[in-house]
Amino acid sequence: MHPTLLSPRELADVMGVSESSVKRWADDGSLRARRTAGGHRRIAVPDAVRFIRETGAAVVRPHVLGLPEVAGIAEKAGPGNDEEALFEWLRDGDARDVRGLLQARYLEGAALSALIDGPVRGAMQRLGELWLQGEAGIFEEHRATDVLLAALRRLAALLPEPGAGAPVAVGGAPEDDPHLLANLGVALVLTEAGFHTANLGPDTPAASLVAAVRDLAPRLLWVSVTSHLLGSLAAFWRELLAGVPEETQIVAGGRCLGDDHRAHGHRVVALDTLGELEAFLRGLDAAPRRGGGRS
Repeated sequence: MHPTLLSPRELADVMGVSESSVKRWADDGSLRARRTAGGHRRIAVPDAVRFIRETGAAVVRPHVLGLPEVAGIAEKAGPGNDEEALFEWLRDGDARDVRGLLQARYLEGAALSALIDGPVRGAMQRLGELWLQGEAGIFEEHRATDVLLAALRRLAALLPEPGAGAPVAVGGAPEDDPHLLANLGVALVLTEAGFHTANLGPDTPAASLVAAVRDLAPRLLWVSVTSHLLGSLAAFWRELLAGVPEETQIVAGGRCLGDDHRAHGHRVVALDTLGELEAFLRGLDAAPRRGGGRS
């Protein structure tokens, strides 16, 4: 269970520093903190994590953060071998070590896009090949997907919540595309970049995406195409583009995106990786529009 707020003493225990140092960082604005009605400093766990990531601080007692899985994970994974470690742990259904490795790397400063594009994608591609080995391989791949989804959702709890005026992003996978992981990865990267996200998930008709755009007035709409069984998506794109206003930026990606979106020119930006999405967001004017989306 993740704690909600930490006292300066608790955060000092996490990092192995003095309580007075934590109080000083809170008072000079280096560390975001709030005051209780009684005047005591309290630090939200995502703000503590952000400080740790930005300063490169050590984490000597991760259990105080509610992350006991992090302890000892470096020795288990070995140096520079994250993909292999994830592959083995996901294949074996070792949920604790999967959580621990992803949490540890995030605390060390790794971007979510780098984690998912790198060791996570590599391990899952290898696990996908187990389908060719029969029913046991299918079981292992399905279990690995479930373990990874849970680990990424736990990681999401470490992200700072976007402010009330933050831009909105909406997205999902087309109808008959059942995949969950790609959409969750996009939603996490967008949240890390400061967006409120509405992830409609897999199997989402174009009409449902259009309805969400009309209701939430997002700055950005994403479409993830991961299933190789979909065939042509020309009708999906026609319906989507007819209902989405020009001011909503549309991005699309996924290993099975195909070429149907290209007929719509500048309206749809195709991206191959989450790292490309992250770079695209840095160049995007993400300021909320007048009368912009609700959080």
